[in-house]
Amino acid sequence: MERAYRRLRLPQPVAGFEMSLSITALGPLTAQRLRLIGWDSCGANDNTGLLRIGSVAHGRFLVRSDRTEVTGGPAFLFPTGGYEARWESLGLSTLTVETAVVEDYARALTGRPDFRLRFTGHHPRTEAHAKYWQATAGQVVRHVLSGDVAAVSPLLLDQSLRSLTTAVLQTFPSTFLEAGNDPEPPGAAQPAALRRAVAFIDAHLAEPIGLPEIAAAARLSPRGLQAAFRRHLDTTPLGYLRTARIDAARRDLLAAGRAPGTTVTAVATRWGFAHPGRFAAAYRDQYGEAPGDTLRR
Repeated sequence: MERAYRRLRLPQPVAGFEMSLSITALGPLTAQRLRLIGWDSCGANDNTGLLRIGSVAHGRFLVRSDRTEVTGGPAFLFPTGGYEARWESLGLSTLTVETAVVEDYARALTGRPDFRLRFTGHHPRTEAHAKYWQATAGQVVRHVLSGDVAAVSPLLLDQSLRSLTTAVLQTFPSTFLEAGNDPEPPGAAQPAALRRAVAFIDAHLAEPIGLPEIAAAARLSPRGLQAAFRRHLDTTPLGYLRTARIDAARRDLLAAGRAPGTTVTAVATRWGFAHPGRFAAAYRDQYGEAPGDTLRR
């Protein structure tokens, strides 16, 4: 605890004291789970260069900085920079990501090299957004950070980081959402731009790509690319990417006879799918059979 907080006041714990702390770090992501029973205290820390999103399971948690005061809840954004915290018998989970990673992704999505990300609120915009964040963060922690799969699958780590970054940008009020309210550029995208996007996806399926990279290859803005896919293909760029990766997974499963020891989980992980159950459901929707049935052919 003293290593985690610059200034820490820890009175003697009362009877029935319990404490557990787990920390998992992978790339620019860090997940932490803290449980304190019978110990009310306070401390100070510094989030400079970091975005930390917390979730209080039980107890009370209050964070203060020079400019704001934030009460912990099911989902909340810590103040940036230095802060002081006070807690009472606390169950707290946090996910921390480097601010530069989130800002770079926001800059790519807006298509503005000079875009500056600034959060204007510390709680989710709506209850639905809070649930969206909790579901996204829970999946990443349970199915990616809890094991070794992401460490051996750069594609899976990249997809997870993109999902988390998107959830942060959509959940909490910020200048990104204000920038996203600009009217859609007029005019339809040329079919040639759509062909460039599809060709880029098909050629880079196994690489860490997302909406910004696909839009750059198509020579369109991210919003223009989304409009083109909806208009001409009745899907989104990421929907097309997901379908193409499931198709690649199917090819691997069909070829498993030449690769003894292949499992559905290993193939799903290779193509960026962290949740085996969701991969199986999406696979069944796309091909009308379970991936395990394909593997056993």
